[in-house]
Amino acid sequence: MTFLSVICFVVVFLRLSQATNVSKNYNAKPEFDNKKSNEELLGEYSVHSLCECSAMCQNECDFYGYNSKLKKCRVHKKIFTSSSGMSDEAGWRYYSRFIPTDCKEFHDNGHTNSGVYVIYPYWTSSRPVRVYCDMETLDGGWTAIQKRVSGSLTFDRNWTEYKNGFGSPEQDYWVGNDVIHQLTKVKDCFLYVSITVQNGTRLYELYDKVSVSNEAGKYRILLEKPATGTLGDSMANTESHIFYATAMYFSTKDRDSDYSGSHNLANYYGGAWWFNAGYHAFLNGPWPQAEWTNPWYPIITSGSSVRETMMLIKRH
Repeated sequence: MTFLSVICFVVVFLRLSQATNVSKNYNAKPEFDNKKSNEELLGEYSVHSLCECSAMCQNECDFYGYNSKLKKCRVHKKIFTSSSGMSDEAGWRYYSRFIPTDCKEFHDNGHTNSGVYVIYPYWTSSRPVRVYCDMETLDGGWTAIQKRVSGSLTFDRNWTEYKNGFGSPEQDYWVGNDVIHQLTKVKDCFLYVSITVQNGTRLYELYDKVSVSNEAGKYRILLEKPATGTLGDSMANTESHIFYATAMYFSTKDRDSDYSGSHNLANYYGGAWWFNAGYHAFLNGPWPQAEWTNPWYPIITSGSSVRETMMLIKRH
């Protein structure tokens, strides 16, 4: 019996006898069935079984295909984002390491406890990002892109800091505009905004769709209705209005993208945001809260009323 055969026997035995979490380590990708691609191809090998093929996927490999008719295995560096550019060839089935791109994938794989998880929004295992996952709100699976629970961290940061992210998901943090773009560029996403006031009441607003462009597009935010909740729609509006953030670019104290003319609103108000010529919603304001005006106008007009804030996104 060869070494690979021993490995396969052990894997099969564990699957049958221990009901292990193998399904959480590898996911079938039926959308790529009967397709073939040379994208990020690391090698093609002759093998005897799917087990041997999975054993070939090591180190830099995140994605592999097995053809049971041809007894062939193809290993790829990263997961395909779509089937465009792939050629047709019968018999191929593809599998990926469980490399969750967001909190919803964790939730769909049985993780139901809120807390800090590691996701891979860049579709590769080489770029992990620590995030807070809300597994309870509205059926769970929400990725927190902004979280403020203590006020110990200033959000008056520069462009590069907002691009890369800062803080700690255990407490206060901004996940990073590059990550937000990655999370929203492929799939339609909900946006859930919550503000917990000083008496412990949690108010929220749910937007049907959000997307954020890349850095070249100045992280422009697009919001679509309907918007429902207890906070009221202070961030988006279907009508043109100088205070709403819909279709606005991101501004920081060192990069002014707002429409206020000569003023840099991020610098003036002490925090970065999607400012228009003004704002009706601004969750990155200064702390202590007395210096923070209109976090969510007209429901919350003073930061002194705010205990916690969260911005969550989830794929449809």
